Formats: sequence, structure tokens, C-alpha cells
Amino acid sequence: MAVMLLGCSLASAQSTDQLPGFDLERLDANTGRGTALVGNGELMVPGGMSVSLLGHYQRLPLVLNDGEQDLAVVRDRATALLSASYGVLPWLELGAQVPFVLWQQGDDPNTVGLSSLTAQGMGTPVLQARLGLLSRRQRQPVDLSADLGVGLPVGTGLALAGDDGPRFHARMVVGTILGSVQPSLEAGVLFRPTILLGTTEETAVRQGATSEVRLGAALATTGTGLRGELALRATLVPQSAQVSMDLLGGVRFPLLVGLDAFVMGGPGLGGALGTPRFRMLLGVSFRSEPPPRISFIDEHVDREFQLSLATPKPPERDDRIRPAGTWELMSVTRDDPQGTSDVRTPREPPRPYQPGPQDRLVMRGEIHFTQGNSELQGVVPLLDQAVLRLSELPRGGTLIIEGHADTEGTDSSNMIMSLRRAQAVRRYLLDQGVPATQVRIRGFGSDWPVSARPATEQERQLNRRAEVLLITEAPAPLTTQAPAP
Repeated sequence: MAVMLLGCSLASAQSTDQLPGFDLERLDANTGRGTALVGNGELMVPGGMSVSLLGHYQRLPLVLNDGEQDLAVVRDRATALLSASYGVLPWLELGAQVPFVLWQQGDDPNTVGLSSLTAQGMGTPVLQARLGLLSRRQRQPVDLSADLGVGLPVGTGLALAGDDGPRFHARMVVGTILGSVQPSLEAGVLFRPTILLGTTEETAVRQGATSEVRLGAALATTGTGLRGELALRATLVPQSAQVSMDLLGGVRFPLLVGLDAFVMGGPGLGGALGTPRFRMLLGVSFRSEPPPRISFIDEHVDREFQLSLATPKPPERDDRIRPAGTWELMSVTRDDPQGTSDVRTPREPPRPYQPGPQDRLVMRGEIHFTQGNSELQGVVPLLDQAVLRLSELPRGGTLIIEGHADTEGTDSSNMIMSLRRAQAVRRYLLDQGVPATQVRIRGFGSDWPVSARPATEQERQLNRRAEVLLITEAPAPLTTQAPAP
């Protein structure tokens, strides 16, 4: 589609007088994490990828007035935007956007000395780098990022989709999670070539600004099902004191694992070029992020754990020849007169830890994960409380982390996922200063579910968990001894 639109644009440019071209679009979509229009300051994890396809309808985005009447140069406009982002490093994310004008119509601009517009064309491609400054993954209060981008001057000017030169933008984005909602804010500046609109009079020229201040705010609900989004975008043109605003609200809902659909709409206010009376957005987005890698703090201590992951051990078999007493040889006739004691029964999977008489359970809790995820989101109060309780134990203690998975995957993938969840909790505790010798982890796969036959997503999430147990040595019972006579 990109090749076809670009070809049509070049052909139109050869057959029509060049219009003083500029990019009419004022609304920037968001690549990566966050809402459709405003990011939340959080970066994609290394190796993570996000791709979205957005359809955009605008009503009356360009209306000119010659002092007597309004001329709707662009009355209806439909565009598409293909965007993608990729996590390169924990602090770096790269993104790109390619817009297309699919269709537009309006009044004949020849009456004011402007050449006719083309109905299709390619927009201004944007390359962007997002730098992470603060992250809740590092137990900081907010996510903060800086976005730097450049717009390439290859858009179709005859379709009002490209500037005469490159454009640059820089902005700061901050976001956090407050209960069940996720607010975010952004502020930045856009530098673009001067916009000149010529008219039939040689002296009548409308000049646009070379810089714009852009502000944004968004509020989104969290969760895995239907979610709501509300976004406000404002643009201030300092040279002409023009202000334009867009207020858009909508919903986002999942289609498949990692695939979401969203729809938004709302009015536009202000007189700046490119501010429509109404906008409508409809699109889909796909996001795929790998689980965090298992990191080993002490390679000597964890060498056996690494080998066990790479080469799983076969089930143990007691086939060795060993000496046996007479009572063992006669046990079949005494205890099993039918002689069926040699029939092997399937081994029971390892059981979760159960404190014995010599142990004292100080605290116990669970951390739940989403489908296919083994990442801890920000601060975990349960683990912070466990670290505090551990430091207060006079006899010391041991933190036992047991990872579990649901039954959606295979046995091997579920076992790896349960180990990754336990390892993510272990990394959190080590970062808090807990010695590695006081943390033990185990993975049980899907062998020990909380809900054996889950029917809802909430029940399945109960099985995607990591159980945390703080164990200490039980105090010895007090005894009294009478003095010897």
C-alpha cells in the first residue's frame, strides 16, 4: 500500500502545479506502552515489540476564511497510521510511524488561488527514540521517559501530508499507577518549517509558526478485560497565540493474547490549522514481550540450578542391586501374599513445602501474574514486608519461593514459567539486600493448582502465582530440671 500511495503522489506532483505543501495532521499517536495517544513513560523490555494499525477520520480539519465566507478546503479526511516500537536496551526504545492519506474531499481551493488537492498520498514518516529516565521496575515512584523524534520531508505536499523540510520534536512523558487507574502526562515542543498559504493577492500570505508547544494528559483503567481511555491533547502556537485542543474518549478490549482493539472519538476545539470539528479513531495493536531473563547473582552457588534447567534429570529408578536381609526377602509372602508388590505405581509430583515441628511459619502470601508473564510490576508490598520481618528475626530465617503456572501450556513450558516467576521474586529480594543463602526457590509447573478446573479468568489467575513463605527455627521448649541429690 505504501508503494502504491507513493507512486500516485509522485504522478500527481508531475501533473499539477505544486501546492505550498505542509503537514495538516496535528494529532500524534503513541507507539509502545500507554494509551493510543499518550504514553505512560514506561519502555518496552529488551526484545519486546509493539505494532499498531490505526484508522483515523476527521471532519472539517482545514477551513479558510477570505473575510467574506468560509472555504472548507478539506471537509472529510480519512487517514491510516502504521506504527511500531522495539525495546533495544532497558533504557532505550526505538519507534517509527508511517501515515497515509486514504481519502479526502472538500471545496475547490482554486477560488482562493490554491491548487487542487489530491485525494491520496503518503504522510510524514517519523523516527523516534525513547530514553528511560525513571522506572517503576526499579522500585521508583513513577515512569519517566524522554522522547526525541524527527519527521522526514518525504510526505505528499499536494495531499497536505508533508512539510517542505524535516521536523523535530522533543517531549517528556511521566506516568504511574494509582489503584485501578493509570494517569500520565506529557509536555514537549515541535519544530517544523514555516507554513505559507498563498492567495490570489500577492500580499495576502498566511504564515504559520515554526514552533509549537504540545501538552497531553491521559487516564486509563488497568486490568486484562475491557478498559477505558480518556486523553486530552493541546497545542499552543506562541507566535500567533493560537490554541487547539482535542478531547478523546474510548475503550480498549482484548481480541487474542497480545492483540487489542480500541475505538476513540471526540471533538476538537480551536482555530489552528489541522484542528477538526470531530475525530474518530479505530485500530488494533499487538504487543509481544519476552519474559525477563533468569539472572544468577552467584554463578558458583547457582551452577546446579543452571544445569538442571538445561538438562532436566530423568525420574529416579531404584534398579541398583544391594544386600537384603532375610526379612526383606520374605516381605512379599508376609505383607503381599498375592505377590503384587513389584507393580510400579506412578510417582506423585513433589509437594510444596510444609513446615515441620522444628520450623515456625512467620508469614505466608501469594503474588499473582498475568497470562504468559513472569515480571513483577513495580513495588510489591508483600515482599517488602517479608524483608522487614526477616531482619527482625533473632534466629534468622529462610524465604522459600514456590512458583506455579496454569494449564494453558505444555508441561515443560509451564515448569519453565513457574521457575521464572520464582526467580523474579528472588531477584527482587536480593535487590532489597537479602543474602542469597537465605532464599530458596522451586518450580512446580501446573501440578498444584489452587483451582483444579478454572472456568473464569480470575480462577486461572489464581493458579499463576508465586507463594512466599518465611520460615524460622522454632524455639526449643522450656524444661525444668531438678537438682541432683
